Amino acid sequence: MAATRYRWVRVTKRDRCRVCGKPDFCTYAPEVGLALCMRVESDRPSRNALGGWLHRTGEPTAAPERRAAPAERPPQDFGRLWKGWFDATDIYHLDGFAMSLGVRTDSLRSVGCAWTGREWAFPMKDEAGRIIGIRLRDERGRKWAVRGSRNGLFVPDSAPRGVLWVVEGPTDAAAALTIGLDVIGRPSCSACDEMVARYVRRQKSRRVVIITDNDRPDSRGVVAGVRGAEKLRKALPATNCVYVPPTKDLREFVNRGGDRLLLESALKDLVWQHPTTAPS
Repeated sequence: MAATRYRWVRVTKRDRCRVCGKPDFCTYAPEVGLALCMRVESDRPSRNALGGWLHRTGEPTAAPERRAAPAERPPQDFGRLWKGWFDATDIYHLDGFAMSLGVRTDSLRSVGCAWTGREWAFPMKDEAGRIIGIRLRDERGRKWAVRGSRNGLFVPDSAPRGVLWVVEGPTDAAAALTIGLDVIGRPSCSACDEMVARYVRRQKSRRVVIITDNDRPDSRGVVAGVRGAEKLRKALPATNCVYVPPTKDLREFVNRGGDRLLLESALKDLVWQHPTTAPS
């Protein structure tokens, strides 16, 4: 059953995911009674670039809408689009956004945060640093992407020099930079495993720490963030470990006074796993 045949609706705070109950990242197709959940696993993993798992949510509510094949559009120049927004972003506006998040302004600039005139934009890059999409976030915290975007990494403008920390999302990446970590962000806990692995090979990183959100277990007792981190571990060509902060996520950890010393002191108590594949 091809997902592109049906109208997929993005979840919101008022219209939450039918499976995990969260207000972001997930989608559903009312015409066929399907949900694509990015957090709760099923026996039907999605084959698209976003990842996630398909779930039956009930009877279809309408017949599938037949649509003519869309006319081909020229590929979006995401780099040029983002650069225009970035260059026009007012530093005082960015300062205010940084204060609301509890991160440093230069950390937001490092991950490419820009103001579009209506919402905040973060470039998503591949392992070579090419911009392949743009994540958008409005003032209320709702998230989506520019049409045609591919999932990619949130990569700061400086290369890692030591331990690489992998977090979820661009604002957690900014929080990590605020306390002096070498970091990249991925778009969700289950996305871009192979791209992260290629980035690690390209940067020749020897040790990687995966910081996962402190999610609540689902009805089966599965913690989506931890499960996603364990899946990423298997793809990494470097010695790695998983750290779950005592707060909702890394940004909240930093906002509550957590710093680099606290994180590094926790590493000695973690289980480090050696790569299953040799780095190339």
